[in-house]
Amino acid sequence: MQPRLTAMGLAIGLMLGAPAAQAFQPPANPAPASPAAVAPAAATTTVEPLTVTAPKRQAAQLPSLVSRFVQQHGAPSRIDQLSRWAVPLCPKTGGLTAPFNAFVSARVLQVAKAVGLPAARARNRDVACKTNLLIVFTTKPQTLLDNVRRDHPQMLGFHYAAQTRRLATFDQPIQSWYMTGTGGREGLPEPDTEFGRTPQGTAGSRLSAGLTNQFMGVLVVIDSNQILGRQIGALADQIAMLSLARAAPITGCSELPTILDALNPDCKSAAPPTEMTIYDVAYLKGLYSIDPEEFLAAQRSEIGSRMMRDLTAPPPASPSPQTASPKP
Repeated sequence: MQPRLTAMGLAIGLMLGAPAAQAFQPPANPAPASPAAVAPAAATTTVEPLTVTAPKRQAAQLPSLVSRFVQQHGAPSRIDQLSRWAVPLCPKTGGLTAPFNAFVSARVLQVAKAVGLPAARARNRDVACKTNLLIVFTTKPQTLLDNVRRDHPQMLGFHYAAQTRRLATFDQPIQSWYMTGTGGREGLPEPDTEFGRTPQGTAGSRLSAGLTNQFMGVLVVIDSNQILGRQIGALADQIAMLSLARAAPITGCSELPTILDALNPDCKSAAPPTEMTIYDVAYLKGLYSIDPEEFLAAQRSEIGSRMMRDLTAPPPASPSPQTASPKP
């Protein structure tokens, strides 16, 4: 059975109250965005192309740094594999004014397309897609999570009953929960639940059991009280990162720059990233290019190798100027 977020979205909509757009105060005279910016400043809701910048790292240190980055950004699933989307995204953002809601959803879709997520097939414009990613800005996140725990505990993802209260505790500026499913080579994935059935895999391989784990629904909640003055572009990039990959908890700042440090209360960096970094993008491209049936160690190794290729590849050569043809 494929879980749906429609009922959950309606329930959350009743709890949102007034839009939280006042959390984003555009500057009186905003400076123009630099060409390398991933997202525009808070004064605009125009989605810009995905470009990233990052400081260079010494080549000798990079492999070990990338290896730890991959481990931090990929929390194992119930079957000890990395989860990812296998179907097109259908995001719904609530809690802001309509232009900001649309901007956040559009940014997530843009990043998803750039890193290789399956694109949605063209559909009738009058028929809405079925929401599988719910992004909520609210001034009362714990009240919302209390309602989730009571009425929609499946939205907390795979867990045992004794873990429910802890999982529904909101103690960060932004948090995410993942409904996952496990599937074999035939049939639809089965939702990962405490008493759910895990499909049978295949034996005979050291690299794979013939199973995959995928996202079936994701909930991202943002505490509007803790993001006052933040740029919507930076927030949208962090939401995109959390929507596309499930990261492990990070203590302190990441060794390699990541947008996840921007709202991490354990990271006391004086200048946290304000946009998705080249390491974030390289990780997502690796995640969405690996064999989803491989065991965890092989998946992480493949992502790390892909990241190293992307990070050490020479920049594309600039086209040489063309010489004007002489006039007869």
